Amino acid sequence: MKLYMLRHGQTMANISYQYCGVTDSPLSPEGKQLLTEKRESCAYPSIEGLDVYTSGLTRTEQTLEILYGDVPHSVERGFAEMNFGIFEGRSYDELKDTEEYQAWLAGDHIKNRCPGGESGADVLARVLKSVDGLLEKGRDAMVVCHGGVIALLFYHYFPDTEMNWYEVQPKNGEGYVFEYENGQISGYTRIPAVKQ
Repeated sequence: MKLYMLRHGQTMANISYQYCGVTDSPLSPEGKQLLTEKRESCAYPSIEGLDVYTSGLTRTEQTLEILYGDVPHSVERGFAEMNFGIFEGRSYDELKDTEEYQAWLAGDHIKNRCPGGESGADVLARVLKSVDGLLEKGRDAMVVCHGGVIALLFYHYFPDTEMNWYEVQPKNGEGYVFEYENGQISGYTRIPAVKQ
């Protein structure tokens, strides 16, 4: 089985380096244009025969439509981005001197929970539950979701990678194909590929 995990296009929050998890931020005008250009210049996988999902947030819905048109799909909320709690909508510069933010950054950044929100471990647990549901169906699937979600899943599958978070987390409009054999991860490739 193959699971195609694709990050949404660029939002204004991405441009301004704001924590935007559960906030329903749409694509920026530039993000829409960049996705359109990427669709023309890159080889995105066909979704014919795939079950298609989004996290339900506007930025994932818009990304799916720009790349593939108005296609039937389902919403799987388990693939939503992290809830950053009191940090939602705020940037590093706004938060860097606050006690709550420094406490969140200190120590285990996967287990530390955002005040009023989630931890990386919380997100991974619900993402894995959603992935298990797809694996039980046994059909190849495309999920348009979020960079943090995809990076956490990658690190779970490939904990010995030498890539850092920013190398693992796909850029806007990019992602991975995770390949499974007998329900176990067997490899990955990046998407989209460059057109030949």
